[in-house]
Amino acid sequence: MSEVKACREKEWWEHYPLHKWWCNDLCPLVPRFHYWEGDEYNANKFSTHWLFFHVWSLENFSFGVDAEISFNEVYVGAHVPYLRITIGIRSYYTGWTWKLTRFFQRKPAMMKDPDYE
Repeated sequence: MSEVKACREKEWWEHYPLHKWWCNDLCPLVPRFHYWEGDEYNANKFSTHWLFFHVWSLENFSFGVDAEISFNEVYVGAHVPYLRITIGIRSYYTGWTWKLTRFFQRKPAMMKDPDYE
């Protein structure tokens, strides 16, 4: 019996050479649009990602404004009815953020237990 390896289906841009340069996850030069058809339990959903702009649909009615600056994200966002809009960099996928996080983490201090001796 042959072994079958499970993998995800490639997006349309992944079939072209140099797609990591012009359609990467961090800041794509070509707009990306995803659409998921709803069923009896879920509504139709979509998302768009181009340069530093992200827009995706929500299933609830809400208003709000938020901002975040961290090692993994720098963005300003807003909730408008049934939409989530962000401007900035969301979720770095590079390895240097791991190095920064390790650099700023505090190492635990070694303490002697007085009852041990």
